[in-house]
Amino acid sequence: TQQAPEQSQPILPVKPAERRNLDQLSADARNKAVTDLSRLLLFKSLAGETIDRLKCAKEALGDMTNEKITSAVLEEAAKNLSDVFGFELKRVPEYMERGRNFPAKYKDRMFVINELEDKSTGTHSKAIHGIHETSAIEKGLLMVILAFCFCKGEARSHDTSRWINDKDLYRLLNGVDENIPAEPPSSNNKKKSSSSSSNRMSLSGRGGVSQTPDVDSLLHKFVDMDYLMKDREDITATAASQGEESGFIYAMGPRAAMEVGRKQLLSFCAEVMDEAVDPTMLAEIEEDGNANEDGGAYVTGN
Repeated sequence: TQQAPEQSQPILPVKPAERRNLDQLSADARNKAVTDLSRLLLFKSLAGETIDRLKCAKEALGDMTNEKITSAVLEEAAKNLSDVFGFELKRVPEYMERGRNFPAKYKDRMFVINELEDKSTGTHSKAIHGIHETSAIEKGLLMVILAFCFCKGEARSHDTSRWINDKDLYRLLNGVDENIPAEPPSSNNKKKSSSSSSNRMSLSGRGGVSQTPDVDSLLHKFVDMDYLMKDREDITATAASQGEESGFIYAMGPRAAMEVGRKQLLSFCAEVMDEAVDPTMLAEIEEDGNANEDGGAYVTGN
């Protein structure tokens, strides 16, 4: 059952002084700035690359950022994407930003999304993203990981996200597919992990495509694309003194929140287990009051 993803936020409003500065530029300089930034945003979004507001402005505008026109050019570029391609430039969902432990680097993240409502058959989404076996395997793994993060993870103090440590995540994934390592890679078993990764890639199904994904590398990919957030796990002083390594923890990232959403993950888990949606977790989402009730949106570049 298709459920609505999280409600995204509009980009930050234009600063009046920056609007005046942009208007004072020559028409050629103004058009070049807007065109260059529009093109960069489009290419990055289609490639699935992260879009950082200040970094993109610096890359596209160069020395023109000294003119203090960033927010004004960004607004014009966003208007171009909307008018020409029907894409909307948005920020991360508000419920994520409310968490005190929400990583600061995501607060300047922007995403180009397609708000066109799709048919129940997903025709529009398939036309944009394409369907092939490797992609289907990756997306299937992503859904399982997101489900484990949200349904098996725990919220940290003053945090709106649920986090799962890498040991629990690998153990759960191994329960789904025994060819996936039961433990995450570490300094002591990197060679073992690399060897098992090679073996997994040789287990081929139709058309020579591995049916067991390389979880180690795909976790890195999902983090790089903002599907997942990753942080260092806190361990006790006693555990550290006994030589226990500090692992990592994972949570649903802003791209996944805007493309999939918490309600969809609950529905996915319920369908897999042939059970009703957990009313407690559903109530937790409803209390946030930020689930998008207006229909789905597709983040480009996935």
